[in-house]
Amino acid sequence: MRIRPLTSSGAVALIVGGLVGVATPSAAAGLLPPSNPRSNLAPHPNYLSSGVCSVTGAAAPCANPCVTLGNSGNAVRAKFPAFSNAPGCTQFVLRAINVARSLEHLAAMVLPTNWYTLTPPEQLFVLADLERTARGLPPYLGLNRALTDEAQWAARHRVDPNFAPGFAVGLDRHHVRGMGGTWAMSFTTLEADYTWMYQDGWGGSSYTPNLACSSASSPGCWGHRDQLLGSDGSYNAGVGLRCTKCEMGTGFVIAKGTGSLTDLVELPAGSPPPMYFTWASDVVPYLQH
Repeated sequence: MRIRPLTSSGAVALIVGGLVGVATPSAAAGLLPPSNPRSNLAPHPNYLSSGVCSVTGAAAPCANPCVTLGNSGNAVRAKFPAFSNAPGCTQFVLRAINVARSLEHLAAMVLPTNWYTLTPPEQLFVLADLERTARGLPPYLGLNRALTDEAQWAARHRVDPNFAPGFAVGLDRHHVRGMGGTWAMSFTTLEADYTWMYQDGWGGSSYTPNLACSSASSPGCWGHRDQLLGSDGSYNAGVGLRCTKCEMGTGFVIAKGTGSLTDLVELPAGSPPPMYFTWASDVVPYLQH
């Protein structure tokens, strides 16, 4: 599949499948497949724009704290990072996520207190589960080494992850092998989450990050979101919304000047195999209640 760069930040995103539904609330908070947002939500604040910048030497030269200023020839230009985990940038993108969540009547996302010590792959796992649990879904259990190896391979090659070698995949209730995979090019893990969850539909011919969403009625719309939440009715059935034993693998590299990030979710055939990072042990104790 082809990918389209987002000209304001250099980020790109790719989709593997999706299903457009009527935007009606689920029994719990938020929307669940087959329902999806009616349209893409432009981020507010707009982390894809530098905003007003000052060359006076201020500690935060631009309104967007993710952006720095640098010389380019005789001009001073705003520069987006290849990747950032800086608190100011993180909180700026998180504000946009929480504006989008409020429109689904979801509580604000609160990052675990150990967030800045986590690696980008660990952060991707945490974000997927924060999106699931906010909507009343059970969390994916944790990160599995075989799944992460596949996700990391996909991140290096800038493609969607596939079934992981060495991981026995189970069948969902429709007797389909349970798997979902997504890929994005982003300068923070939170930007990837926003693009997958809140800008995965049709945004018009001038700005639709999801190239599989070629029109407002395309079956490719909202596939990242559906895959991460566990159910995609068009391309790949996913692992099931209510999966209680699913595991993830995540990947991250710097490629083409920005982060390449992947999520892979699989349903194990039997009991959940060992994990090296889990929701119960490595995330829940750091969540504020």
